[in-house]
Amino acid sequence: MLVSSFAFGQVCLNFHRIGDCRKDIKHTFRYYSQSRSDLIKYGHSAEYNLIFYGNKEYIVSFCTLKNFYPVHFKLVDELTEQVLYDNKEDDYLESIGFAVENTKMIMIEVEILAYKASDNEIEEQYPCLGMFIQFRESETKESQD
Repeated sequence: MLVSSFAFGQVCLNFHRIGDCRKDIKHTFRYYSQSRSDLIKYGHSAEYNLIFYGNKEYIVSFCTLKNFYPVHFKLVDELTEQVLYDNKEDDYLESIGFAVENTKMIMIEVEILAYKASDNEIEEQYPCLGMFIQFRESETKESQD
């Protein structure tokens, strides 16, 4: 069992590059190296502490196995602990685009809700969770007159 969990964990390492997250790829954006994938059990959450640099636009997308959607995520300002965004408010959208003026530490809390998974799937599987992040320089430039 340990070997099969380890092997599946290795496959899961690049899930964000091969899973449904790819449908959100925008060619004007570049891949952000803080993207990642993990095994996650239903009923548990994952937390990622990330740096988002100023004067950039980001797209953060989440993906998992088909029956384990939707993915619930929140963006939380690390400094103030204020919830900046909760996708529950938008019927669990799988991606969000935003711009950052000043560099921020943001914690992303993620859980899978598995609305279509059977009790057996929930009990036996640790599905992959992918977080695919893209960025580009912000198009808004301040002009000084």
